[in-house]
Formats: sequence, structure tokens, C-alpha cells
Amino acid sequence: MGCNRNCGLIAGAVIGAVLAVFGGILMPVGDMLIEKTIKKEVVLEDGTIAFKNWVKTGTDVYRQFWIFDVQNPDEFKTFCMESKIHQM
Repeated sequence: MGCNRNCGLIAGAVIGAVLAVFGGILMPVGDMLIEKTIKKEVVLEDGTIAFKNWVKTGTDVYRQFWIFDVQNPDEFKTFCMESKIHQM
């Protein structure tokens, strides 16, 4: 024998209430656990994941810098002329 309409409504309400309470408890507890883990692992100390990644990165790190000199800054600002740029 199946569940009638009232039984389904009550079951849905109970399940919804349990999930709401579970979610209400889990949000602050989960935030606390995540914050605690981040504070523990983000420090650059030997034995942490951050330290291992800092000492030996997964890929090579390259840096490039491009320096440009604007040859006509006054004309560019005043008359909205096209800028003359020289790469250094």
C-alpha cells in the first residue's frame, strides 16, 4: 500500500527540515574547517604544500618585461594625436 497525499507532504516536509538544519549546521562548520586548513597550509614552512610548490614549481617560470617610451606625450594628451612609441 502506497503513501497517500498527506503522507507524501509530511515526508517531504520532514526531509526538507532535516536538510535545512543540516545545511545550517554545515555552513559555519565547513567555513571554519576551510579557514583552518588554509591558515595551516598557506604558510611557507617546511612540510606544507605551499612550501613544496614554492621550492619546486610544476612548470618553469619565465619573466619578460617590455619598456616603451612615449615620444610625444604632450601632443598625445592635448590633441589626441596618435602616440609615437619607441621600444627600449
